[in-house]
Amino acid sequence: MKKILLIGIGEETSPKQPVMTALKRTGLTYLYAKWSDLSFCGKTVCLKNVELDLKKIGSVFFDIFRFPITKKISRKEFQFNLENEFNVFLNLLEEKKIYTPNSQFFLQNPFYNKFSQMHLFASKKIPTIPTVHLCDNTPEKVSAALGKQGFSFPLVAKESYGGGGNKVWKLSTKKELDAFVENRRNTNILFQPYMKNEADYRAIVIGGKCLGLMKRSAQKGEWKNNFSLGGKVEKHTDAKMSAFAVRVCKKLGLESAGLDILSTKTGFIIIEINLFFGIEGFQSIYPEIAVAEKIIHLIKTKTI
Repeated sequence: MKKILLIGIGEETSPKQPVMTALKRTGLTYLYAKWSDLSFCGKTVCLKNVELDLKKIGSVFFDIFRFPITKKISRKEFQFNLENEFNVFLNLLEEKKIYTPNSQFFLQNPFYNKFSQMHLFASKKIPTIPTVHLCDNTPEKVSAALGKQGFSFPLVAKESYGGGGNKVWKLSTKKELDAFVENRRNTNILFQPYMKNEADYRAIVIGGKCLGLMKRSAQKGEWKNNFSLGGKVEKHTDAKMSAFAVRVCKKLGLESAGLDILSTKTGFIIIEINLFFGIEGFQSIYPEIAVAEKIIHLIKTKTI
C-alpha cells in the first residue's frame, strides 16, 4: 500500500501532530519529512539527501511553509518562506497525479497571503472587510489612499504573511499611523477599518461539510479574539453561518479550510481563510469531533 507523506516544520511542534496521531491509530502507513530535511536537484526531491521515491507515495499532506525557527541558546530567529519550494513540489505532484488537499487552489493561487486573498474575495464577490494595499508605504501615500477610500480611525494594519493574530496592529490616530509606516516602506501591509465586535467565529470546513463553529472573544482589555493569543472559545450554533462557510469554500474550490467570520447587521463577512489551520481551540470545545480523522478520510477518499 502506498504511503501518506506528511511534510511539516518538525514532528514535535507541528500543528499537524494530531494528524500523525490519528494515522497511527488507523494503522495507515505514513512518512514524515521536515521541510529542513528536503533538498531539490532538478526534478528530483530528496529527503536527507536520499531521493524520494514518489512511486511509493499515494498522497501528500503539507504543513505551513512559512514559519520561524528560534535557536535555543542565542534566541536568534530565522524566518523561512518556502512558498517557491512548495509550488515546485505541488507541480511535481500534479504531474505524478499524487493528491494533496487544496492542490488545485494553490496551483491557481501560488502566492496566497492576506493581500492576494482579499483580491480573490473581491473577484469572487465574497463579502469581506474593505482593504487598501500599497506598494510603497510612505506616510503621504498611505494617508491619501486611506482618505480616498473613506477610512477613518481606528484602523487595523496587517502584514500579509502574519498568522495566529500576530503581525496585526490597531492604529487609533494619524500620529500612530505615521509612526507605524516609518521604516516599513517596502513591507507588504494591508490597511482596513476597525470593525468593533464582541466576538468573531471560526468555521472548519472539510470535504464540503462544516464540522462546527467556534465563537472567539478577546480577553478583557484586549481586542484580538484569537485562541492562540488567549481568547475565550466556546461552541456556537448557526445553520446559516455554517451554510455560508460551505458556500465560500465551494466558490473558491477549497476542500479543507478554517474560515474566520464576522456577523454584522448586513450579514456575514469573511475576515480571512486559513488553509493551514490549527485545531487545538476547536478540539478543546468539540472533543467529540475527530478533526484529524476527517482530514485523513478526505485524503483516503481522494486517493482511492
